[in-house]
Amino acid sequence: MQGLMISSVLVWVLLIALAFAVMGLVRQIGVLHGRIAPAGALMVDKGVAVNEAAPQVTAADRHGRPVHFGYAGEKNQLLFFLSPTCPICKSLLPAIKSIAKEQANSLDVVFVSDGDMDAQQALIREHKLEDATYVVGPEVGMTYQIGKLPYAALIDKAGTLRAKGLVNSREHLDSLFEVEHLKHATLQQYLNAQPREHDHAHDHSHGHSH
Repeated sequence: MQGLMISSVLVWVLLIALAFAVMGLVRQIGVLHGRIAPAGALMVDKGVAVNEAAPQVTAADRHGRPVHFGYAGEKNQLLFFLSPTCPICKSLLPAIKSIAKEQANSLDVVFVSDGDMDAQQALIREHKLEDATYVVGPEVGMTYQIGKLPYAALIDKAGTLRAKGLVNSREHLDSLFEVEHLKHATLQQYLNAQPREHDHAHDHSHGHSH
């Protein structure tokens, strides 16, 4: 009987040790994923291509006022697609508000969501978005073929879609503006183009050496 009790204790000790080992492994995988994650927003190949004319659609904001998407205007336009049930979306709101404030002279930020209006109003109150342009409805998301959140799209004042992608961090948001200046769809595309450009220059100079 005593031997059985000792065996049971040993089994529990082993199970607990195994649980800690699994937790440690999961943590290490998370760290590794963070290290190898892409530096820029992850672009999903759906909808209009970057550097093409943005889809044009008009939808009402939460006050019933029309908001025009994809049309030429005086400012660039950042569309941030979110949901009250999306924790990552909420975590990015301070960064979005900061960008809106920093670039107020050249950028209009539009929040786009869908679903229960009471939940939307609660999110707006919690994050002090009362003065923001906030559209609730399916039209814009369907037009831009948004399947996952949080998602952002950057449209320049000429109505051209300059950058788009899933955004999980402030770094991802900033990458949208970087690629707009670099004229590449994503930071990954820009970085991937550099070796080819370097090789081309090398081949060119090598050709002159003969």
